[in-house]
Amino acid sequence: MTDFTRLAKVDLHVHLDGSLRPGTIADLIRAAGKPVPDDVEHRCRVSPQCRSLHEFLDTFVFFYPYIGNAAALHRAARELCADQAADHVAYFETRFAPTLWTASGFPAEEAVEAALAGLAEGAAETGVKWGLILCGVRTSPPATTIATVKLAHRYFPEGVVGVDLAGDERHPAAAHAAGLALARKLDIPITLHAGEAGPAANVREALDLGAVRIGHGIHAADDPSVVERARVTGTTFEMCLTSNLQTASVRSIGEHPFAAFLRSNVRVTLNTDDPGVQGSTLSQDYALAESAFGITREEFLQSLAYSVDAAFADDSVKKDLKHLIENSWNPPEPRR
Repeated sequence: MTDFTRLAKVDLHVHLDGSLRPGTIADLIRAAGKPVPDDVEHRCRVSPQCRSLHEFLDTFVFFYPYIGNAAALHRAARELCADQAADHVAYFETRFAPTLWTASGFPAEEAVEAALAGLAEGAAETGVKWGLILCGVRTSPPATTIATVKLAHRYFPEGVVGVDLAGDERHPAAAHAAGLALARKLDIPITLHAGEAGPAANVREALDLGAVRIGHGIHAADDPSVVERARVTGTTFEMCLTSNLQTASVRSIGEHPFAAFLRSNVRVTLNTDDPGVQGSTLSQDYALAESAFGITREEFLQSLAYSVDAAFADDSVKKDLKHLIENSWNPPEPRR
């Protein structure tokens, strides 16, 4: 069994609000003047009995009211850098929806600035590299997605690297076409959640809307024409094994399409999704891929190459990452 904690990795799909440590959530509850439940760690983690994405997302209801402030987001971002660095993640892109707390009086601009400041501080402490993706939400009014894209453009020079559309796939992404068209006009890269709990048609829709990466996309496997379109266009899938099992988006690891995609030259990557809620790390997903599918070192390196190529990062960052990964996974022979 390979010790993946010692090997350099890339995580393109990790939600900031799904990454908080249970101890941090307990501190935030105290800071709000509320009593901390004795079972706080249990309530911060997805239930082993979870049987759907909607049940998975119910876990967030417990702690979400306590993270809608600048101090909480700053701390979450800084600690995410430390947790990723501890797992030897050399580069990650985290995402969140900054407009979700505006109704409670927390401006989206302040949310973005707090996350960026926390990421910058965490990177200075650990050396990890990062990018921030801003999410629109399928169930929010389309105008909110337009506002999110404008925020991404405003903060692009400071570390925002792309936009996403997340949320309940029963609500069509096409309703947010105007916001995504604006992102394309402003040259802001687009990654869209699609084909996680929804059908392959949702992945096709995401491609039509300009997505160059697909969050999850596991049900694209149900339609070979969608898979072929993604392969030909070089679209990259951000897959998350542990998450997809916990949400029951696949019934068993044997049904997961990660290995089949990788071995048919579809650009597919391994990522965490919500490591705090899941109680997992990227290294654990790598170990699962090795044990379940027999993924070889060469195949992992191919998937990592896809991650680096698809990252919303400068060419200089990608060059450094390729060098770091090569030296980590294939260390040079010692001189005699």
